[in-house]
Amino acid sequence: IFLTHCHLDHIASLPPFLDAVYDGSGNCVTIHGNAHVLEILRNDVFNNRIYPDFLKISTFRPPYLKLNEVKAGEVISVEGLRVKPVEVDHVVPTLGYVIEDERSQVVFAADSGPTQAIWDVANGSSKPTTVFMECTFPDSLLWLADIAKHLTPSTFAGEMAKVKMGSRFITVHIHPRQRATVTAELQAKAPSAEIGQFATVYDL
Repeated sequence: IFLTHCHLDHIASLPPFLDAVYDGSGNCVTIHGNAHVLEILRNDVFNNRIYPDFLKISTFRPPYLKLNEVKAGEVISVEGLRVKPVEVDHVVPTLGYVIEDERSQVVFAADSGPTQAIWDVANGSSKPTTVFMECTFPDSLLWLADIAKHLTPSTFAGEMAKVKMGSRFITVHIHPRQRATVTAELQAKAPSAEIGQFATVYDL
């Protein structure tokens, strides 16, 4: 599992997931993340208050999980994929991920306001590129998006313009209360972007 950052909406289901898949064999899940998110897991999640201390249990019993710190720019090879973490611009230390196999490239841009480094990495590949990019708030809440370092349809369109021609964009992380408004504004300002759908398998 590759974590982008520590916010609750991105780690909330992790503890019960680990509990559900644990079989005592020692063949456990590896959690990849930056130093900040791993520190949060150690101190604020698996602490016997929010959730049992799986990390301590893993020192004397077959492990529930393993933690692996990843750093921006250092490529990780896993399951036939090349995963490159890239820093993006959010209110806590956050990594996006550029993932490649033999035929394509996928960018998970994570929670972020306008940024550049991840697009520089993406534009360095000649492979077909699909970008999963957030668009959290409508343009009327641009002030809030700026504070929280998220995107609106207008800034989403600006990020699209930074990526090589022909890339496919799938919109994620739309605020539930604002979904209808954000969708309508995206259709007007970024008509080629697709609205991400839950429980959908994308052929990339």
